[in-house]
Amino acid sequence: MNEQQRHQLLIVARESIRMRLLDARDLKPTRAEFPDDAYWVEQGVFVTLTEDGELRGCIGTILPVLPLIAAVAENAVCAAFRDPRFEPVEESEFARLAIEISLLSVPHEVTFTSVPELMAKLSGERPGVILQYGGRQATFLPQVWEQLPDVSAFLDALCRKAGLPWSCLSKDGMNVLTYTVEAFSEKEL
Repeated sequence: MNEQQRHQLLIVARESIRMRLLDARDLKPTRAEFPDDAYWVEQGVFVTLTEDGELRGCIGTILPVLPLIAAVAENAVCAAFRDPRFEPVEESEFARLAIEISLLSVPHEVTFTSVPELMAKLSGERPGVILQYGGRQATFLPQVWEQLPDVSAFLDALCRKAGLPWSCLSKDGMNVLTYTVEAFSEKEL
């Protein structure tokens, strides 16, 4: 995405939150308003909200299920009002929110025969990681490596997020997928 497209997506994310907060309605982007084809490609996307540098909400879709512009609008609202880890954003917080958008590549399965091999693969690339096991799933965006640079701590936290023990990593049926992101935020633009 070029700088203008990134800026427009950030505006859509903020306006989606503002409309839900103040007008109690949803932003529904249209082709007439956003004619650029880049906005209408289906893509996985996460919207991350921070307030005073602390995580305030993060919701997204890993797989490309909606056009990008619609996914940004929907996930911004979900991050602000439906992230189960946080209370819904209040009007007094709106101006202090910082928005980051992460556009995801399609995830690819990682093949590995041991936990040390998996750890070696992940520590070199530092991608976004998805764990899937026994009907449970969790993901960390690549940005999480900044807070958890140790691969063991990263995987341990991801297992806990999925409600799984560390030992699940060596079990048959464990799927690990990775992806990259194109991330941009209001701070950068």
